[in-house]
Amino acid sequence: MSAALTLIMPAWNAENYIERSVRSVLNQSYRDLRLVVVDDGSADGTAAVLARLAEEDPRLQVMTVPNGGPARARNLALDALDADTRWVMFIDADDVLLPDAAEKAVRAAEGGADLVIFGFSILGADGSRRDYCEAAQSLDRAGMGENLGRLYKANLLNQVWGKLFSAAAIREEQIRFPDYRWGEDRFFVFDCLERARQVVVLPDCLYRYIMHEGESLISRYYDNKFAVCLRIDERMEALCDSLSVTDGRDFRYMFAKSVFSCLTTLYAPSCPLTESEKQAAARTIAQNGRVRRRCRDTSGGLPVKTLCAVLRSGKPGLILPAFHGVYWAGEKLPGLFMALKHRK
Repeated sequence: MSAALTLIMPAWNAENYIERSVRSVLNQSYRDLRLVVVDDGSADGTAAVLARLAEEDPRLQVMTVPNGGPARARNLALDALDADTRWVMFIDADDVLLPDAAEKAVRAAEGGADLVIFGFSILGADGSRRDYCEAAQSLDRAGMGENLGRLYKANLLNQVWGKLFSAAAIREEQIRFPDYRWGEDRFFVFDCLERARQVVVLPDCLYRYIMHEGESLISRYYDNKFAVCLRIDERMEALCDSLSVTDGRDFRYMFAKSVFSCLTTLYAPSCPLTESEKQAAARTIAQNGRVRRRCRDTSGGLPVKTLCAVLRSGKPGLILPAFHGVYWAGEKLPGLFMALKHRK
């Protein structure tokens, strides 16, 4: 079926929570939509849940593909976009949209926006909630250049969800997700930002990112993460050039945080490295030219500046204990860790 708005949801082994997520889309006050769920090779009961829901509402379309990761799943859905689709949104299979999210985003897009960004809330398994949003604004190219750093630092550009995109721009520029398994959302968002003529920011937290019991605030270890961090920073520098950004402190801050994450995940349970391999990884990161150039004169306050100084020391014997401490804080003091990780 055709619809003005297509929402794309990759799903893998999501039977325990996908019904709530799907219903949050199908129950939107804006009705001219379809939801494409890409079942990414699930081995649980995800397919059965989706089949039942699709019988209830023809606006739910299910694509079943061999497991290939969320980037590939989203790209397959983008390749199959209906010609009548005007806008695209994304949602993860364990998150929910507030009932008026699509309506508010589409209304903003109908006013001429190529990209609509709205706020989100992280809901912890302990009942905690942390909101991420910015004041309402409509930005032309000059305004984007002036406000890009603030939006990036406010954690509103890192994820592909919490946004409405122009389908025409995606089609014309063939914008797709690189398959990095971490950070690919940013490349998609940056590509769309570079081509946008007008961006609207809505002040409402319309997306709920839900953390489950036992889920850590620390990312899983990913052996290619540092290389992707470097590419993200290079891509952001190019975006800054295209938008004539003059103050780079917030961008250096965001790069520094991504480098910190690479070091912190060395202590995640998923990291297979030996102690000597961790020292080698820390040395490689600390001696990288981009790291030494960019991890200085950042915004973010004393904690970030201190960790940057530790990093620039180039000494694994100092760097590793410091970031082992950061990992400990994330596990034992999650409230403090979140406040420091997402501070503006």
